[in-house]
Amino acid sequence: MRYFLVAGEASGDLHASALIRALRAEDPEASFAFMGGDKMEAAAGVAPIVHYREVAFMGIVSVVKNLGKLTRIGRKIQAAMRDFAPDVVIPVDYADFNFRFILPYAKKELRCPVIYYILPKLWAWRAGRIRQLRRYVDLGLSILPFETSYFSDRGLRTAYIGNPCVDAKLTYLAEHPEPVEREQMLLLVPGSRQSELRDNLPEMLAATAAYSQLGWRVVIAGAPGLTAADYTPHLGKYSDTPILFGDTYGLMRRAHAALVTSGTATLEAGLWGIPMVVCYRMGGRRIARLVFERLFRVPYFSLVNLILDRPAVPELLADRAHSVQILSILSHLIPEEDHRRTDQLQAFAQLQELMGTEPSAPRAAPWSACWKPHCACCTRLSRSSPKNYGRPSPRWPMPKPPTALCWPPIPKPTRKKSCRLLLTKWRNCKTW
Repeated sequence: MRYFLVAGEASGDLHASALIRALRAEDPEASFAFMGGDKMEAAAGVAPIVHYREVAFMGIVSVVKNLGKLTRIGRKIQAAMRDFAPDVVIPVDYADFNFRFILPYAKKELRCPVIYYILPKLWAWRAGRIRQLRRYVDLGLSILPFETSYFSDRGLRTAYIGNPCVDAKLTYLAEHPEPVEREQMLLLVPGSRQSELRDNLPEMLAATAAYSQLGWRVVIAGAPGLTAADYTPHLGKYSDTPILFGDTYGLMRRAHAALVTSGTATLEAGLWGIPMVVCYRMGGRRIARLVFERLFRVPYFSLVNLILDRPAVPELLADRAHSVQILSILSHLIPEEDHRRTDQLQAFAQLQELMGTEPSAPRAAPWSACWKPHCACCTRLSRSSPKNYGRPSPRWPMPKPPTALCWPPIPKPTRKKSCRLLLTKWRNCKTW
């Protein structure tokens, strides 16, 4: 089969590369074309049509300034898709670009199946996009346990395939099987964007300065794609703080506690069982926090709390993410006997149970190959479901349905209302 993948950032490049390797194991004759990065190139053996660095624009102002360039790249990807004639198109996260240039083109012009790997976080904001997903996406592959019910309730056929962070942890443990003890170390994970470093790193350093004077080792985990020069302008009087690249998981295994910005890093820290304070400072401060509390559809902004559906880790957003407040909470996570630390460790054990222990990419590959008529996985991945093959692609005549279908039926949308969201957000502020 011929697979066309679209990834627009470093995390998408990492996860898509694992999917490519799994697809090769499932389909040895598979051929690939993609927009992505170096990891996808290494897995597929071909160069990307467009490197994701060319579309690495964050923020409304940056996107507007480069709108012409984004449009040209989108047209280039569409032309490449037409020339490649894929059997399956697999967008990987990166919602804005994929919704604008990939989904409609793949469905209307190429008339081929679309399998969305790592669904956009519509449960947080811009929920109206679900109509586009229902229209253009044949199957959504979810990496968060609670997403399956969310998207299924809104009429999108969805399957939970595990989380790539679990894959990365298993790979790391296989390469580093030796046991590791916790050290007198505080880990700072300030994010991977310049704006995140500017807003969060100085506050993190100021919050941990007291422990540094007491002999604790404070370490900054360098993000992929950045260099030490990117961090230097934000260190200030803490210029001697070490910045270590390429071993974030090793640092998470050894550190006693961590300060982590919102994002995938919170889930990674939770899977490694390191007590943490989640902080995300941004422009707008109090106004930005009020916007989140009133407009966003979720009571939490860290993945750990969202998955567990409770305030398991403290969250400090915008104007609350200042050094004094961070230090106040961090001081409760340092002592081994403090109940806040033990409660977090118990929550992380529950998190690991919910996320599972199986790699996600090998579970996603058979779903992606199932569109080929008479493929082996359709009988191997048998699931009990009604006799409904869903919406077959007009590109292929669908075979006679097997006795038990591997794809779940298309769910009927149901309407749910959350009437206590603001109250929950207000209570979360009082938890810690």
